[in-house]
Amino acid sequence: MPTHSITGRYPAHEAPGPVSRTGHVRHEGRTSRAEWAVPVLGGAILGLYAVFLAHDNGFSEGGGWVLGIVAGVIAAALGYFVIHERNQMITEVRATAFGTLFGVSMGFLRSLSGASVLDSCFVGLAFGLGMGLASYYIFYWHEH
Repeated sequence: MPTHSITGRYPAHEAPGPVSRTGHVRHEGRTSRAEWAVPVLGGAILGLYAVFLAHDNGFSEGGGWVLGIVAGVIAAALGYFVIHERNQMITEVRATAFGTLFGVSMGFLRSLSGASVLDSCFVGLAFGLGMGLASYYIFYWHEH
């Protein structure tokens, strides 16, 4: 008597237990190069642009550099946390975290350009919603 095989779009995996989203086995205690390089690069770009905007809007030389360094370090630390913990988050929370981080960063940079607080909030909200929706779309279709 012939046996029925599992056919279809999703083949069965060989081992019991959860299957990772990326298909790669993650080793505990090890971080990939992108896990720390992407937040550091993003924080450096944000910090340098903050220095540029601060100098154009009346900050002193030292004050602009301190503001840029602090903003870059905070953005890099938050970016590292979001990227490091992304596999423990569900799709909606992960997209919200990426959108929030991007929206707050863009709103902060808008405020350094001399815009009003309300205008900076609207710009940050628009960029955050856009990044959150784009992230959700990418994460959802990558996982399903």
